[in-house]
Amino acid sequence: MRALITKAQMALSLHPSAATPGPDGSDAVKKILGGAATVALGVAELRNRGYGTGHGPAGRRTGFGIRHAHLAVNAAITWCQLVLDTLYDDRAPWRAKRP
Repeated sequence: MRALITKAQMALSLHPSAATPGPDGSDAVKKILGGAATVALGVAELRNRGYGTGHGPAGRRTGFGIRHAHLAVNAAITWCQLVLDTLYDDRAPWRAKRP
């Protein structure tokens, strides 16, 4: 999953190392972009360790409350919204890289 997240963020100039001059290249935005990748990895890890319903044993989940579910869902929404907003932004830095 790490490779997929990195590849997606690199393609859209959302990876901290691919940041362009201007607001996207500021230290603050680079920190947020790095954090966004870490958040996406954390959500995938929760799912893969059996806390989500996509992997792991069937049955009722224990120890995972509604606050954890909200945390995971909202974190996933944040990363996905960032990617989609950047994909459709006519002025996004990744568009300048296209031939």
